[in-house]
Amino acid sequence: MRRSKEIIVLLALLLGAIVFVLWYVAQRRAEMRAAPTASGPKDLGPVAPQPVPFVDLGGKNEAKTIDFSGGKPVVKDTPEDRAALERGLKEIEEATKSVTFEAPKKK
Repeated sequence: MRRSKEIIVLLALLLGAIVFVLWYVAQRRAEMRAAPTASGPKDLGPVAPQPVPFVDLGGKNEAKTIDFSGGKPVVKDTPEDRAALERGLKEIEEATKSVTFEAPKKK
């Protein structure tokens, strides 16, 4: 007897959940149908950003800093940047001075 009461309560809960889901889906579909449709072209927003101006690398911009932090490229040529570049090049040269690569020996 007790087992059948539990089953009836569980079936009632299941029926309530099913009714709620069906009601929610019907309500959502009615809202979607009632919403006005856009007739013009859609704006893509942040998906399609504005084109960034192009900066030539090398040539007149050789050994200069290009700063992208503002969203647009800005070419800078300050003494601090030149000193940092020279320091970096010296460090790279020092680190690679003793590095050698040998070709694999053929049998």
